[in-house]
Amino acid sequence: MTQNEDPVLNPNSASDEELRQLPGVGPQLAARIIAGRPYQNLKDLRRVPGIGDRVLRAIEPLLTLAPQAAGDPEVPTSGEKGQVADQDRLPEQASTTELKYPLVITEPRAQWSGFRALLAMGLASALCSLTLTLAVIAGINGTLDFGRNSALEDLRSELLQFRSQLDTTQLELEALRGRAEALDGVSGRMFEVEDQVTSLQQQIDETLAAMGEIQMELASALDETRAQAERVGRFQSFLDGLSRLVGQATTGP
Repeated sequence: MTQNEDPVLNPNSASDEELRQLPGVGPQLAARIIAGRPYQNLKDLRRVPGIGDRVLRAIEPLLTLAPQAAGDPEVPTSGEKGQVADQDRLPEQASTTELKYPLVITEPRAQWSGFRALLAMGLASALCSLTLTLAVIAGINGTLDFGRNSALEDLRSELLQFRSQLDTTQLELEALRGRAEALDGVSGRMFEVEDQVTSLQQQIDETLAAMGEIQMELASALDETRAQAERVGRFQSFLDGLSRLVGQATTGP
């Protein structure tokens, strides 16, 4: 075997550390593979709890069985000594060579990534709308009237409603986290998703932290909106006073 070839392991002789280098194989699954030895063929690995068709397809290109794995050990002849020596070096080479096969992406993780992308797009749209609205308010000229204050109140109501929706989403995420923790205790064939459950919990924690930051930004935006409404009211009062002074000056004696 050259250095450019992928490492190949023998499930009947590989160590626990070497088995854990296989995609989707954790410490518990590696221990169950060792406990289930010997294996007559690679398909025989499906009797190990936690190894289904999908996991077997992912690790099968990285596995091989020695000629003596299915029967009693035989004394190698002089012509076979070179082959046996090469087979004995397979686990050692596998432990020093980085695996090139990527982990299989599971459907729950893909669905969760899509949900986060949609949520991020919604938040970005809301923040862009808020920025444009504040820019329009900052550029208002002397044609102000009390109707614009009503528009600010409508914007404030929409922001409060959006914050309520964020709270509801946070509760749903907490419920999803509870179901993920419940899945962690399921036995049998659910062992193959134990690593994915841990990753899902980490993503939920990160999303909850991001939601907290967004809520703080929304609260700051609401405060800024209130301050802007007060400034608009004072400016409107100034315009009304100026209009009365101009009227008195034009109708005076």
